Amino acid sequence: MVDSQLIFFIIKLALGGLTAFFAILLWSKTGDAAWMSLIAAIVINYAGVVYTMLIQLGILAEDKLLIYGLPLTSLLFTIVPQVFVILSLILMIVRTSRDD
Repeated sequence: MVDSQLIFFIIKLALGGLTAFFAILLWSKTGDAAWMSLIAAIVINYAGVVYTMLIQLGILAEDKLLIYGLPLTSLLFTIVPQVFVILSLILMIVRTSRDD
């Protein structure tokens, strides 16, 4: 792994770790479905960063199950956080529409 890639992963891990930490703190203080969906997206996204780094370092092997040539696990770590963000925003829009 090139030094610039390693620095990039360290930055992503540090900032992602802080984001996930504060998201988990918020998770313990809220029961709102919209916020819970957003927090789930953050935590899953961080798990995806860690998973990608472990593959790049050669600690884990790439998933052999492919969908259209893409590894299933990497595909899920890309899609699932976005689905949770979309769900969170929809729930917030519905809530604010009811309040008006």
